[in-house]
Amino acid sequence: MAGRAATSRIIRGRHAISVNDPGHPIPRGWRRVALGDVADLGTGHTPSRHHPEYWDGGVPWIGIRDAGAHHGRVIVDTMQTVSDLGLANSAARLLPKDTVCLSRTASVGYVVKMGREMATSQDFVTWSCLEPLDADYLMNALLAEGQDIRRFGEGSTHTTIYFPEVKAFHIDLPPKPEQRRIVAKLDAMTAGLSRARVELDRVPMLTQKLRTKILLEAFSGDFPTSALRDLVHFVTSGSRGWAKYYADTGPAFIRVGDVRRRNIALELNDVQSVQPPSGAEGARTALLAGDVVITITADLGRVGVVPESLGPGFVNQHVALARPLNVEMAPWIGWYLSSEAGQGQMLAKNRGVTKAGLGLDDIRDVVIPVPTADVRASMLNKINTAFASADRLEAEAARARALLDRLESAILAKAFRGELVPQDPNDEPASVLLDRIRAERADAPKPKRGRRAAASA
Repeated sequence: MAGRAATSRIIRGRHAISVNDPGHPIPRGWRRVALGDVADLGTGHTPSRHHPEYWDGGVPWIGIRDAGAHHGRVIVDTMQTVSDLGLANSAARLLPKDTVCLSRTASVGYVVKMGREMATSQDFVTWSCLEPLDADYLMNALLAEGQDIRRFGEGSTHTTIYFPEVKAFHIDLPPKPEQRRIVAKLDAMTAGLSRARVELDRVPMLTQKLRTKILLEAFSGDFPTSALRDLVHFVTSGSRGWAKYYADTGPAFIRVGDVRRRNIALELNDVQSVQPPSGAEGARTALLAGDVVITITADLGRVGVVPESLGPGFVNQHVALARPLNVEMAPWIGWYLSSEAGQGQMLAKNRGVTKAGLGLDDIRDVVIPVPTADVRASMLNKINTAFASADRLEAEAARARALLDRLESAILAKAFRGELVPQDPNDEPASVLLDRIRAERADAPKPKRGRRAAASA
């Protein structure tokens, strides 16, 4: 490939890919080689959009969105296609089946393998593997770098891997039969990990169904009802312009992001502090334990109950606070407003057309079932037990997911240290195969370059 020469910088990768040779040991029978010595390096191009005849011609053309949708897999179909004329009148090339592509700019790190002859945009670097290198081994080696592959590029926000680094890519190369054994083992093990991830990813959906079901059961009885206005001292909301009172320490300032959906516990890990003004305005929006808070603009209908542990606190203008006449009613009111029935009443009153919003009277008018104290206590106990179980299940699933990620990382490390599959002394060493291929390539006649077709008028 023409252009700037390969860099002399040395950048060690996470596993089997590096920029130049970092010098760390590799398994017996392996060889660290320039990737360009065992694969034909290429890239792509975007034919001119000013020529409609260059597009929609049936030649699959891989763009970033295609690579994102097929990351880690074989790609056969693409969102856009180009024509033979588009190829002939641009720097795009028709690349052979099994060519491996890496996105090097825009969204760095997508890896796909071509399932048939295809072309790519200039956002990719491509390798068409020669005899010593198995395409699936290369794809796995690139995938194993993960987000660490960005270290080969420049720019923290908009990273690009430039061609001087690409030209200096090196790969730790086992004998060809061992490459295939590694790929087969990785495929089998990662398939199991993928199935486990799919099951773990279903846990939040299942726990949400559990929460919805228990709230539906709790509030579906034939109970007496009251409007919220008859169950509270008042409903109010915070004042505008309190950003000037923000401080590093002081009372909590509850905003929309601090109120959760489908859970009345407030999210207080990153709450803003304020030094409030003295006088009536500060007193009007001050929180007490047992107050019910409801978001009334933007993300409508989040509900929380203020805990004793909060201490002094205030609400901003996007959050309403309702102070129950009986603090023991606060969890019942909060859970009802969080339920589908309560949410339905509030969202039906949404006054916004382009911007969502609830008025304070909309909150006051919500009708709430009010069973006896004994029934409320029994139902709240069931809700708290079910929600605690759901929280535990989600936490356990998250821990298991993290363990799978660590297990996958350990598997990849073993694979590219030569420890995942047994080595076979009968395998032709990579160095012998490489020497033979180099000799054959040196003896082969040089191909003649053809001319590009001219653009049609």
